[in-house]
Amino acid sequence: MAGDAHHRPDRPGPAPCQEITQTLDLKAGWNAVYLEIGPAEADPDVIFEGTPVTQALTYYPKNSPVQFIQDPSETPWEKSGWSRWVPSDRPEALLKNLFAVQANQPYLLYCTADYTLQLTGTPVFRKQRWQPDSFNFMGFHADETAPPTLAQFFENSRAHAGLHVYYLHNSQWLRVADPSAVNIAAGQAYWVWCRGGSDHQGPMEIGLPGVGDSLNFLAAVDELEIEVTNRSPNPLTFTLESVSGNGVPLSLVKSAITEETVVTYKPFTSYSPEMSLEPGEKHRVRLAVRRKEVTADEVTGLLKITDDLGDRFYISVRAEKL
Repeated sequence: MAGDAHHRPDRPGPAPCQEITQTLDLKAGWNAVYLEIGPAEADPDVIFEGTPVTQALTYYPKNSPVQFIQDPSETPWEKSGWSRWVPSDRPEALLKNLFAVQANQPYLLYCTADYTLQLTGTPVFRKQRWQPDSFNFMGFHADETAPPTLAQFFENSRAHAGLHVYYLHNSQWLRVADPSAVNIAAGQAYWVWCRGGSDHQGPMEIGLPGVGDSLNFLAAVDELEIEVTNRSPNPLTFTLESVSGNGVPLSLVKSAITEETVVTYKPFTSYSPEMSLEPGEKHRVRLAVRRKEVTADEVTGLLKITDDLGDRFYISVRAEKL
């Protein structure tokens, strides 16, 4: 995760962000996976050492549409946009051009045997950037136990009407026949067709201040807002909660308007709106850092936000000591 641009030069480097572990159950053959975390060790030579993973491919979108490939073995990795990793002892290692594994990025991994890969790192919040009139190689941020269906995620998105989604099965890409009957699999990558431009982020659209990837309580910033918009055609609610081990002391800021505005601060652990959000409705959650309780030069934490359809995102939090 990027360092704090306002970091004071007389202090040590930024505090490490709070980490989680993502587990990927890989099968022998090709696997399409989606990383939600930025691994603490990003070098694929290190990540895949001692594992049965012998190839990793990924695609970085350019301005031209992506050519859809039915068989992963025929992926034109040498063409613009594709990057490939192989072990250093392979003859073709001289041509590899994938040198770091990143968060919010899909990968094709080839395994010689079934294997459970566990990666520890920092979750990174980032909005989906759609390539217009093209297939998009992507994944989703979804609850592992109760995720939304593909139809629920894309409901209300004109650019995805008709929903052309492909998933990898037995090393072959297959089209999802009934998106309303298929739940999104956390950690899995898909090909999704987008007709024209789109800024669709799913039923729950999240807006964060600043560059929009975290909550950063700089020395001059005591309060920040998270904006949640219901982009679904139905009422929607959500829960925002502090992840265990969160090192940033936060309070929930609430305003009650009667004859005068009364602002209250309550230690934050979790929050859900009293009423569901109607379609198109926005809801803001305001959080304040309890600066006097920040004892280190910089502290970090993690929030989790989940809607009632099963979309789930992590938001990193930082706070500086005065």
